[in-house]
Amino acid sequence: MHSSIRHRLYAVLGLSLIAIWTLVVIATSWVVRVETEEIFDSGLQETGQRLLSITRYEFLANPHRVPGQLDELSQHSEYLSYQLVDADKRVLIRSHTAPATPLPIPLVPGFHTIDGERFYVDVSSDRLFYILLAERKGHHQEAFSTVFAYMLIPLLAFLPLATGAIQLAVRWAQLPIRKFDREISLRSGSNLQPLTVEELPEELVEVGKAVNLLLERLRLALEAERNFTSQSAHELRTPLAAAMAQLKVLENELNDVPGSKRVGRARETLDRLHKTTVKLLQLARAESGVALSAKRFDLTALVEMLCRDLPHEDKVRFTFTLHDDSPLWVLGDIDALAIAVQNLLENALRYASPVSRIEIVVTRQATLVVHNDCQAVPPEQLAQLGQRFVRASPYGNGFGLGLSITQTIVRQSGGTLTLESPCYADQRGFQATLQLPLAKSTPNDVTTNSHLSAHFLPPT
Repeated sequence: MHSSIRHRLYAVLGLSLIAIWTLVVIATSWVVRVETEEIFDSGLQETGQRLLSITRYEFLANPHRVPGQLDELSQHSEYLSYQLVDADKRVLIRSHTAPATPLPIPLVPGFHTIDGERFYVDVSSDRLFYILLAERKGHHQEAFSTVFAYMLIPLLAFLPLATGAIQLAVRWAQLPIRKFDREISLRSGSNLQPLTVEELPEELVEVGKAVNLLLERLRLALEAERNFTSQSAHELRTPLAAAMAQLKVLENELNDVPGSKRVGRARETLDRLHKTTVKLLQLARAESGVALSAKRFDLTALVEMLCRDLPHEDKVRFTFTLHDDSPLWVLGDIDALAIAVQNLLENALRYASPVSRIEIVVTRQATLVVHNDCQAVPPEQLAQLGQRFVRASPYGNGFGLGLSITQTIVRQSGGTLTLESPCYADQRGFQATLQLPLAKSTPNDVTTNSHLSAHFLPPT
């Protein structure tokens, strides 16, 4: 399964953000911890030097003071506890939280760490008094944790915001790609216009130019094929019609003379070739985009005209049901859609059961339904109908082009063609449903077939 560029960008940018964020937090934490310890040690040293001077003066100014007596301040919460001791390590003055016994540190000036507790020792200039300071156990870690938490909270809040910004940035960066993809998806055999590459990002410009070059080559190839098909069909129609006419005359002149049956079979072969030529001509017109032009016309009048022009023996087999007598205005090219509807009628006649009725229904929703009785078409075969040279029955006399032509025209007209089989309760029948876009009617619209007189199809 292919992964999308968007998901790859999400993964790469998200993991990169998390990695960078983790490194920044680690580096910042280390710097904060080092700086915090330096600040606390500096404060501890400065406090010890000040306390040594003050407590020494206080002890010497009061010779009657009891050694180990608490200072005269009220009790309060202390981060630091201190003791003033002499050279024999007798406690002379102590704070409220300091023990009555000397702190378990040597009388060596400087910092000491014992069991995770931080101490500081300083000595007076006459070497008679020592000040011992003890920082409350865990105070460093507590202060660092507090600073780290206040530093981490904004970063944690920043992470989802950064994730949302990444998503918006990725989607914004993908807009030209999506537009490029939509433009390519709109290209087909009837629309091979070059893509717009001016608005593409630099990385996609060369891709766009390559696609345009491919579209141009494809357009030239399809145009050459259509021209060949159309010109060949045109070139063949005239001599075929002339040959058919000559064979018809010869068949009438020979009457029952030996060889007249072979003349008849030759004429039937030429007739089939003539019909194939007409279908190829219709296919060339359909694939040239003839149905892309959309104009208003009356669908009811078009269907009535096509049914009226059927041979008499075929006309009686149709049952025509109209929505009402008012016009049904739809959008499309009337010539192209006349080919499509005629193919549906011919297909129904060709594969319907003998002497069975063929029903045509036109609804107000611009829907034309043609259904006839026949053996049900298997689902796997029904899915292939509409492809070139695919027929519902291998024994029929069709060419396998009618539904392909119809689907091409309907798709260009903005409509849909749905094929169903079976369509009757007895699990028989075939139904073709043609849905076209509706057009707005005007007060001057009247029901008339006169505007269709110039839109006759090639004879088949």
